[in-house]
Order: sequence, then structure tokens, then C-alpha cells
Amino acid sequence: MTPLLKNALSFSYTPFTTTRRRHWKRLLPVAVIGAIIAGAVTAWDNGNWRLNLSPSEPMGIWTITPIAQGTRLHAGEIVTLCPRLPSGYHYGWLADKTHAANACADGRAPYIKTIAAGPGDVVRETGRGVIIDGHPLPDSRPLPFTTSKPQVRLPQWRGTVTLTPGQYWAYGAGDPRFSFDSRYWGPFRQVQVRGVAHPVAVWKYEWTPKTRD
Repeated sequence: MTPLLKNALSFSYTPFTTTRRRHWKRLLPVAVIGAIIAGAVTAWDNGNWRLNLSPSEPMGIWTITPIAQGTRLHAGEIVTLCPRLPSGYHYGWLADKTHAANACADGRAPYIKTIAAGPGDVVRETGRGVIIDGHPLPDSRPLPFTTSKPQVRLPQWRGTVTLTPGQYWAYGAGDPRFSFDSRYWGPFRQVQVRGVAHPVAVWKYEWTPKTRD
């Protein structure tokens, strides 16, 4: 092989290999992101993970541990639940997750909330906020209407109750100003809980509703 031909072959081969390697390096992040998304979707459909986009609790990715028979819940735990909502109100403003395999009976995704009170605790709610065993919950003054457009009247729970065994009070501790929780639909029962939530990659978000036109 002549030196000229050898140099020509070497010149034509090396750039091709380098270009192909660079091409795969560019595709690698896309492939990794695609695998993560596919895994997250599969996990969500199986009910093991939760992507929370509500400011009620820190937004982001959570893992969900299903409730086993005999599990005892405690104040401070964050759970996913399907509460019974008061009748006579419109709930179309709530996000619809009908594609989720672990959806509530009404087709929506289970709520993710903090347990603020449990059996034996005394909960009192007025139009000014919630008091548990004499201690006020911060930013717990209920809203009369939704912040969505058009605005819809919200149900209002009022009164004083001593929680019984298996009964709890839900509270959105992420940004409670705009959380749809027990302030509006009252105490919930443990049988309505789907699982205990644990944060994986989350952040707090102070949500501000859009100014009315």
C-alpha cells in the first residue's frame, strides 16, 4: 500500500468514528431521561410513586407505601387519601386524573395531605381558622370560594369535634392558604387512606393565584 493511499484511508476512517461517538454522546441524556419518564409512568400506574403538582404539599416526586391492615397513623405523617366530599357542590375545578390506575372512585387522583390531628384530639373550626387542642393551625383560615375562574363556592366545615379511633384531620402543610383539606370536608377515616407518602425530590412552592380581571 502506497503512503498516499494509507493516509487517505486513515483520514476517511477516523472522523467517521469520532462523529458516531459524538452522536451517541448527544443521544445518551435523551435516552436516560426517556427511561426515567417511562419508569415514573409505570410506577405511577402501579401506585408506588406520586408526582405532586399541588402546592398543598411540597411539589415533586413522592414514593407511596400502601396502608397495611393494622397500620397506625400518626399526626405529622403525610398520606394519600380519597375523602368523601360534601354533596351539593361543584368539583369540576379539581384536577382530573381518570387515566390513573390508582384513582379514587370519582376518577380523581388521591389527595396528598398531612395528618394534623388524630384520635382523641379536639378540633375546632370557625371562619377564622382551625384550632387543635388549643393550638391554632397557621394559615388555616378557610376560603369561601375557589381561586379558579369562574369562582365556585367551597363547602365549609364548622364546629368542634373530638376525633374518634380511626378518625383524622387533614391539612395541606405545604401552602395551607390554598389547600383543599378537612377545613372544607371535615375529618376523614383511616379506611379512606391509600398510603403513606415519602418525599424523593420535592420543593416548597408559594403559589399566588392570578389576579382577577
